[in-house]
Amino acid sequence: MSHTFTDESLMTWEAFASSGKFGFSVRPRIVFNCLSDPNRPPRYVERPGNEAAAEEQVVEYDEKQLREMLRSSRELD
Repeated sequence: MSHTFTDESLMTWEAFASSGKFGFSVRPRIVFNCLSDPNRPPRYVERPGNEAAAEEQVVEYDEKQLREMLRSSRELD
């Protein structure tokens, strides 16, 4: 499940949970995909716990919390 929100620059982002490196459920990622600018590279943050916990955060976090995570995110490698 994904959560769509707008950042301070009025760009629209989609946040969704993903597995960790190599498809493992530990150290999952929340990925941010810019819907307003498809040329902008995706970004991510690693979260503690498993992928189900990351999915729960995506659903339950409000826009302010997602913006904070986006600010601390890194480009997807």
